Amino acid sequence: TNVINEGNYCIADVLRKGKVLCVVLEKKSKSTAAEEDATAAINNEEADITGKEATILISLHMGMTGRISSPNRIPKLESLSDECSYPPPHTHLIINSPSGQQACFSDPRRFGSVFVHSYNGQSPIDEDCISAFQELAPDALAASAHDSNSGIVNKFANQKKVIKAILLDQRQVISGVGNWVADEVLYRSRLHPDQSFLTISEATKLVSEIHHVLSTAVKCLNDGQEQLPEQWLFHRRWRGGGSKGTNSKDFNGKIISFVKSGGRSSAIVPSLQKKVARKVMAADSETTECKKKKIATKPRTSAKRRKT
Repeated sequence: TNVINEGNYCIADVLRKGKVLCVVLEKKSKSTAAEEDATAAINNEEADITGKEATILISLHMGMTGRISSPNRIPKLESLSDECSYPPPHTHLIINSPSGQQACFSDPRRFGSVFVHSYNGQSPIDEDCISAFQELAPDALAASAHDSNSGIVNKFANQKKVIKAILLDQRQVISGVGNWVADEVLYRSRLHPDQSFLTISEATKLVSEIHHVLSTAVKCLNDGQEQLPEQWLFHRRWRGGGSKGTNSKDFNGKIISFVKSGGRSSAIVPSLQKKVARKVMAADSETTECKKKKIATKPRTSAKRRKT
C-alpha cells in the first residue's frame, strides 16, 4: 500500500456490485510514461503495482464482516462486540491521502478480500472490465428495482434448489444478499428458507421484498439512521444465537426459531413461514384453476363407445 499511498493518487469514483466495492484511483498528474506503464500492466493483472499507473482499481469484497472505517466513523457490526478504536482490530488495508485523511478496510472473519490492479480503459470506468465484478450475478438492489416482474422473478421461480441457498449464491440470480438480509426477506415474504419450486406469485413477492429491505436499509444509512425499522426481524434474530430453547419473539410476539438452511443458521417464525411439500414444479393458483376447468369441461367418451 505504500506504493499507492505515495503515488499522488486521488479517489475519482467508487463503484459497487453486490458485496464488492471498487475504488477508482487516478493520478493527479498523468504522464506519458505512466500511461505506457499502465498499458503494459493491463495485459498482466498479476504484475506488481509500481505507483506509476495512471489509474488503479482497488476491489474490496466485504465478505461477512468487512467494513470501511475512518477515524471519525467506525461502522458497527451487529454480530460482533462493539469496537470503537481506530483502526479497528483485523485491519488489513490502510489508505492515506496527501491531505492527511485516512480510511481502512477491516475484516474480522477474513471472508473478504482485496484485489488491486491497473486500468487503461475508457473513462468513465466500464463495469464489465472490472475483474471482481465479472463473476457476480446482477446487483440485488438494482435488479429488483428495474425488474418488471419478469427477469429475475422467473429465475427464482420453479427451482429445485431451496430458496435460501439461491439467495446466498452470489453467482446464480442476484448478488449482494447476505444471511440476515435473506432471513428478513423470507420473513416478510412468508417463505420457509427450505422452500423450493416457488410459484410466480411467490417469486414476485420475494423480489418486491428484496427491493424493499435493501432500499430501506440504504435510506436509513443515507439519512444517518443506524437503526433499521423496529418491526424488522433483524433486531431479534441475534438473541439466543441460534441455540436451542431460545425464546426470541418477533415484533408481534410470535416465536422465532433457528434452523440450518443453505449452509447457514436461519431465523424463522414457524407460524408464518411454513414449508409446502412440492414434488413437481409449482404453478400459480390462477393457472391451476384454469387447467382444472379445462379438464372438467372436456367431453368424456362413454364406456359403450370405447367398446365399439
